[in-house]
Amino acid sequence: MPVSREYIVKRLILLVVVVFGVLIITFIITRVIPAHPELLWAGAHPTEEQIEKAREQLHLNDPIYIQLLYYLRDFLVGDWGVSWRTRQPVLSDILSALPATLELVTTAFIIAIALGIPLGALAALKRNTWVDHVIRIVSVLGASVPVFWLALIFQLVFSSWLGILPGAKRVDEFIVLETGFKPITGFILLDSLLEGNFAVFVNALHHIILPAIVLAFYPFGLSARMTRAIMTEVLNELYTRSALAWGLPRRVVIYKYALKNTLAPVIASLGLSFGYTIIGAFMVELIFVWPGIGLYAAMALLSYDYPAIIGSIVLVAIFYTVINMIVDIIHAIIDPRVKL
Repeated sequence: MPVSREYIVKRLILLVVVVFGVLIITFIITRVIPAHPELLWAGAHPTEEQIEKAREQLHLNDPIYIQLLYYLRDFLVGDWGVSWRTRQPVLSDILSALPATLELVTTAFIIAIALGIPLGALAALKRNTWVDHVIRIVSVLGASVPVFWLALIFQLVFSSWLGILPGAKRVDEFIVLETGFKPITGFILLDSLLEGNFAVFVNALHHIILPAIVLAFYPFGLSARMTRAIMTEVLNELYTRSALAWGLPRRVVIYKYALKNTLAPVIASLGLSFGYTIIGAFMVELIFVWPGIGLYAAMALLSYDYPAIIGSIVLVAIFYTVINMIVDIIHAIIDPRVKL
């Protein structure tokens, strides 16, 4: 077995260390920023007495290390605090918004992998031809163009000018009310299929296309460029040329040997970029008014909602470290040469 139990235990310990490190740093930064969150907590037009009471409830009169100890104590028992903006538990808010973000990021990754790996392999097979040049240019643009700029351009062209696709939200409310749709898991595309509600499915699919394509540009560019580079090296390896010289069909050599040896490092890089894509989704969600973690975190930042800010960042840290560990394990399973 390429993955040892000791490795998994070490990675889990490292995961806890990283998450708590991110939590502590974020907590300190939010407390150093000059703001008056007690005004948000006290409500509209508060009196001096209400403001002072709010400071006591939020422990803002205590030193930072005391506030941190209070927060860590509650965090360890699953209490991530109460959002000062929504007045709801932060963990509950995050779990409600999480399916929207995961649905968007997963759709974007499916698009990126479905296009990036085949086009990268095609570029390697057609090296130094016009096909290779076009794919390389598009992949470089995909990996370098800022996602927020691309989101604004796509929204302006395809939604405002052409009116082909909707430029905001996950689904139209009148479709939900008209069909009586009730989410089960929070993943609208999946839930609508489970309920057989194809009107909601089609409407939600139209809404997700534009932000998903925008979000897919970076992982698409990364996968296409890496697939081309690695497959070019593999095709020039001695064992590949020997297999062709022995008369094995070119299709068998390409798909059974070359592509298989290309996928392991590409999958490892894509797994790491999944966390980056979640961060990129923050801006995309804000621009497309997508009710996920990104929009929730953006509204928390604008309102100095410390508990919501910390909870959102900690969630991203958890995802990033867990995905990193899973990718390493998958890499070891795909490539027997890797021992963990």
